[in-house]
Amino acid sequence: MEDTIEKYFEGKPKTKEIFEAVNQQVRPLGPFEVSIGSQISFGAERKFAWFWLYNVTQKNPNGILHTTLRIDERIDDPHIRAITQISKNRWNHQVVVRTLKDARSAWMQRLLGAAYRFGSTR
Repeated sequence: MEDTIEKYFEGKPKTKEIFEAVNQQVRPLGPFEVSIGSQISFGAERKFAWFWLYNVTQKNPNGILHTTLRIDERIDDPHIRAITQISKNRWNHQVVVRTLKDARSAWMQRLLGAAYRFGSTR
């Protein structure tokens, strides 16, 4: 898997470092699987987080790490870019992770924990 992550972030060392910091926040939560394609997704019994690079302006060759976290409640937080209710008890929370400080923050840990609980057995 590490080779595939290396390839996904090839030429984007800063963004890879940010992703690895987020990954370190998820690891203590419990077991999960990683799938890599056009996005990187994390899942336990259900997928709960998706990560992808965004570089619409082409001004940041590293790209910007975006994530969607599926959570079984709406969480209003100023760090969340957009929230979409996808069913009665499910919300997708889009977060832009711009820095290592964001990736290692308490607010990010809280959101990742909520998403992990959605994806794992209750």
